[in-house]
Amino acid sequence: MADEKDDLDRRVGLRVRALRLRRGLGVGACAELCGRSPEWLRQVERGEQPLDKLSTVMQLAQVLGVTDLGSLVGEKLGVLTFAVLPKGRPTHQAVPLVRRILSAPTLPGASRPGLPAEIRKVEKRIAQAWHAWHGSRTPYTALGIIVPDLLRDAIDLHRATPEPGRRRTWALLAEVFQMAQRFLYCVGEPELAVRAADRAMVAAEEADDPLLLGVSAWTSCMAALAGGRFDEVEDITGSATSHLQPLSNRSSDALSLCGSLYLFTAIGYARDNRPADAWRLWDRAAEAADRLGPSHHNNLTMFSEGNVGIYAVAIDIESGKAKSGLTRANSIDESRVLSTNRQAQHKLDLARGHWTRGELAAALHSLYESEHASAETILYNPIVREIIMASLASLSRRPDARLLDLARRLQLL
Repeated sequence: MADEKDDLDRRVGLRVRALRLRRGLGVGACAELCGRSPEWLRQVERGEQPLDKLSTVMQLAQVLGVTDLGSLVGEKLGVLTFAVLPKGRPTHQAVPLVRRILSAPTLPGASRPGLPAEIRKVEKRIAQAWHAWHGSRTPYTALGIIVPDLLRDAIDLHRATPEPGRRRTWALLAEVFQMAQRFLYCVGEPELAVRAADRAMVAAEEADDPLLLGVSAWTSCMAALAGGRFDEVEDITGSATSHLQPLSNRSSDALSLCGSLYLFTAIGYARDNRPADAWRLWDRAAEAADRLGPSHHNNLTMFSEGNVGIYAVAIDIESGKAKSGLTRANSIDESRVLSTNRQAQHKLDLARGHWTRGELAAALHSLYESEHASAETILYNPIVREIIMASLASLSRRPDARLLDLARRLQLL
């Protein structure tokens, strides 16, 4: 095992060196931009200094102009970190650690010097983490590594900050709890996602920031939607949009958050067999996207004209009109949605649409396209497992190699 690890570190080091040279950076300049010594970088490139801390990897990736961390550290992010529980439900290996951290209170602690600089560093790491989430083909692995450290560091900073300066650390906590909620929602942990969303809302209220409150409402909607609590989604959206609408005429962020909330509520209505209400809310979201223009893109909620179009497909499929949704999808340019995870989720909606129409080959094709966009999104979606098992059961000859490979990676075989 030690030899394998050493070999992996050497391969990563060679990749770092190649990317540095392609960027036209000398060892000294690259190391300085990373805030490290030239000797440290030489050791990395020789494979003597492993890149085991994701914050360091992300800093190096930024300097080297790398958007997908997998192209830098390869196999270190290529391992799909999930296990299958006895009842067949997959679970991410980071979930127990996140659960323990979420259970910890944010009690005051001893103050220490240099807090403003530490807070700025965590704020920068949050921005880098969202960039990794939206750009990587292995976003769940990335967040599984990032989220526990960010939670611990943000809580620690909040504990150490005296009361007069706590508004900023409350805002910091709101953002990391929002990130934890997104991670937990996407890896199929709805109860923990609710806990993270609740803590994000409390922190946003303490920070007294209307936009943070809007984002926290959006994450609460996501958690409620996962639990099938559609009345709760409706209530949250009504309250939050009433709060944000006075700001929406002068704040594109406020208008964008209103649009994002409308989309979640539209999906809730569609799942609750209320298609007319779903399209009424979708129309409001489309109007907000039109006001914001084609160049608008919310880095957190992914609200944009392209994402509004994808939601129209999802509403059709959720409403039992798969044929209409699949036809609508033909006119959508998914590349306008700047998130690999969101593109992959859209392909899963298409797979579900084909499957409900009995189009098994087309459903599998959409699954493969989803995996190509984001290698992990399919792991935690229950419909994927049903499609694959149905495909394996229906075939009279040896299954396609891609199908067998996917089934093995999902631990279905």
